[in-house]
Amino acid sequence: MNLKSTLGVTIAELLITLTIVSILCTTLPVAAGMIAQHRLNNSQNDLRLLILKARNDALTFSTRITVCTLSADNRCDSKWAGGISAFTDINGNRSLDPEDNLLNLIDMPSKIIMAWRGMKPNDSIHFSSTGGTFASNGTFTLCHPGLDESLQLIINRQGRTRSVRMTQPCNVKNAF
Repeated sequence: MNLKSTLGVTIAELLITLTIVSILCTTLPVAAGMIAQHRLNNSQNDLRLLILKARNDALTFSTRITVCTLSADNRCDSKWAGGISAFTDINGNRSLDPEDNLLNLIDMPSKIIMAWRGMKPNDSIHFSSTGGTFASNGTFTLCHPGLDESLQLIINRQGRTRSVRMTQPCNVKNAF
């Protein structure tokens, strides 16, 4: 019987193991920040695509399209969180009625805080059959509490979008 194999690990093996563990422990916060940044960027891209598709559908189908978060009774809700829907809104009442069609739906991650400022009412974006909005410019601000930056998605009256990266952290206490 080999006596050396029954005694345990060598100092070299122990040092290598401790080195690997310490490297992994120092990279975890970096990885968490990268994941948060990825979620924020993906959320902005998903929202942009939803808005561009809604505008395109308004032009293609020559009808009103509403983008909003739907409440339990299928009316637009002023809380921009969770599922965001795009639907035909034939009578323009900002409500998903039986004669309307749900065209698209995205789910925002729960850690992403989103606020809408601009066109009134603040509970929806409404595209006319010409692809424009019925009011002035508006801005979505998206942020993640773990990051020192936020993203803005600006929509002009013609329904076109542009994005801006802000170097200010998320204000969780005054969540917009």
